Amino acid sequence: MYLAWKDQNKKRYYVIRQSVLSQGVYVSRDLMDLGHDPSVFLEYPGGRSFYIHEQVEEQLNASGTAWDYGDLEDVFWPFVSPDIKRSLQGFKSRDARNARIPELTHQEDEFIRNRLHIIDKRRYNYLRLGELDQSKLTRIPTKFYRPLAFKSRDELEHLFINMEGSLNPSEYSLYVYSFFYLRRFFDEIIAGKMPQGLDQHRLDRLFLQEVCRLDRDVSFWKGHARKKGLHKYLRRYVIMYFDYPFSTGNILQEHIRDFMARNRAGFEQPRPARKEPGMEEVSTILGMSVQKLKKMSMRELTRIYRRRALKMHPDKGGDHEEFIRLNEAYQTLLKKIRPGT
Repeated sequence: MYLAWKDQNKKRYYVIRQSVLSQGVYVSRDLMDLGHDPSVFLEYPGGRSFYIHEQVEEQLNASGTAWDYGDLEDVFWPFVSPDIKRSLQGFKSRDARNARIPELTHQEDEFIRNRLHIIDKRRYNYLRLGELDQSKLTRIPTKFYRPLAFKSRDELEHLFINMEGSLNPSEYSLYVYSFFYLRRFFDEIIAGKMPQGLDQHRLDRLFLQEVCRLDRDVSFWKGHARKKGLHKYLRRYVIMYFDYPFSTGNILQEHIRDFMARNRAGFEQPRPARKEPGMEEVSTILGMSVQKLKKMSMRELTRIYRRRALKMHPDKGGDHEEFIRLNEAYQTLLKKIRPGT
């Protein structure tokens, strides 16, 4: 049992769904429509408690499905009053910590090993571990993926949408780059930690190639109804990739640490923090007037940055200090340009 939603007439409507096995494939079926405000099914008797209206239980019983009240509470949890949530959160966290995790059943192990799609494993790997290097996937124990077992494509996508809500927008492109495992197409050292320094046009083509490949992948969509055109579950990744540029934050810090390790003798004393470059310095670094930079869209800026980063990267023979200033200039501009422009 899980909470799903659909957008109609600019409003979001919620529905309780369930993944069921049908002819050897997990598919989704609707159990109950909750309308655009599921909170109307919640009652507060007083104190630190809530309960779900008996109408919901009656309809679930009428559907002939087996259900658990704990699962039903999880479905309605996002709509519980914030005050009640704060009161109960500690109990939910404690119960989760104390819950005994059983061993994988043979059926779970078989599903995860042979039927769970590689894209689902890569997404979960990044979202849970922050792992950029998907070549290590085979080293992860099967039970790590237990929450993904026996779910339909629709339930999996709703699960991932919820998990992706914890990502910082500056991380979107890196997330997509990671789970599509685009680094496997590049021999450059920077492919592992600095994808923004790769050939942008080639990277964009490869991304679109992989999106289209996944859109045509029958095993990925098994049991899920399809229409013509790119599926909405994949369109969100096209938006993540093209509308949000690669951030240089954590990746840049990794590069600096690696550089310092290779040149340890020159970095014994900590260096004083540097001021953020002003627009005049940014203009000089990027070789464009301040007026022109201010009129640029984020996509145009990202394209220019990638080209210059590819030429100036130390692994390509560029100067380390100049490369650092380029990234600082880029970060300065990102603060002044609205994402999606």
